[in-house]
Amino acid sequence: MERPGLLLIGCGAFGRVHLAALKRLGMAATVFDADRGLAAATGEAVAESLEAGLAACDAAIVATPVPTHVAVAGAVLRAGRDLFLEKPATETAAEAAALADLAEAQGRIAQVGLYFRFHPKAIALRRMVAAGDFGRLHYLAARFSGLKRARGDSGALLNDAVHFADLLPWIAGEAPSRIFATTADPLGRGREDLAVIQMTFPSGLAGLIEAGCVLPGRWPDAVVPGAETRKEIVVAGHDALAEVDFAAETFALRRGAHAPGANGAWLPQHAAREDAAIPAADPVEVVAAELAAFIEAVRTRRAPEAGLRSGAVAPARILDAARLSAAEGRVVALEEIA
Repeated sequence: MERPGLLLIGCGAFGRVHLAALKRLGMAATVFDADRGLAAATGEAVAESLEAGLAACDAAIVATPVPTHVAVAGAVLRAGRDLFLEKPATETAAEAAALADLAEAQGRIAQVGLYFRFHPKAIALRRMVAAGDFGRLHYLAARFSGLKRARGDSGALLNDAVHFADLLPWIAGEAPSRIFATTADPLGRGREDLAVIQMTFPSGLAGLIEAGCVLPGRWPDAVVPGAETRKEIVVAGHDALAEVDFAAETFALRRGAHAPGANGAWLPQHAAREDAAIPAADPVEVVAAELAAFIEAVRTRRAPEAGLRSGAVAPARILDAARLSAAEGRVVALEEIA
């Protein structure tokens, strides 16, 4: 198969980003949306029904609201089609595991749309950590927060925290073992619109994720019009410190370590801050990289790195643990989550 025939299911805001990304790759897709007006407004060929669209495609991109993912992704897999499923793949780890089982039983390629795994600055961070540039890691922190709309289909955990629930373990090369979380519903709408997740990793590494739509933002959001956002990550190790701002496209690095000084004090011996020359990437470019990886996996029949086990089940277990921790006010061992 040279290039698969694609069906885009879901023509909302991020569905349109997918169409723009496909055009950047020199490709197009047939589209389907339960709202036929949304589908027609794309200017692309419109499938008369989901069944008709699946019958005519090789692979499908699912960019529908989160609560529909299990049913729609399941229909794609049962039709014998390969699957690109936008994040969060499912609302719970059990649902993600069931989809992974189905994909494996059907022999289908399935990739999760994990945006930051394909961002040049996140890729650079992971490579530096793997190469030992930071030495022993001791802290990871991430903010995916700001002042923006509160989505009707999900709260801060599924909409925002999921990005870094995947990215921090991916960069660290290990999954957390313990979770302690606090969530809040400041808007009183029955969903958490603020979440803080503390993570402890087996190596002793500490992690923190802040997520929410009711906090001060710093930069205009590149995806959500009118929103202000912070999309930041800090990586701290024995030999280097990094601050990455995905919204501002900056990557600041300080190399060095603390060393013993007089009177028992330990003093920082770090070089001046470096501004790493890592290319900027707009949302369409990053999504194009995701889709290019998916298309290559479909073409070669090689399992993608961001598959359902690592890209759906693993972050969903962290979010499930965060919900349980917040509800019961205790530290939750990840092994408690099926």
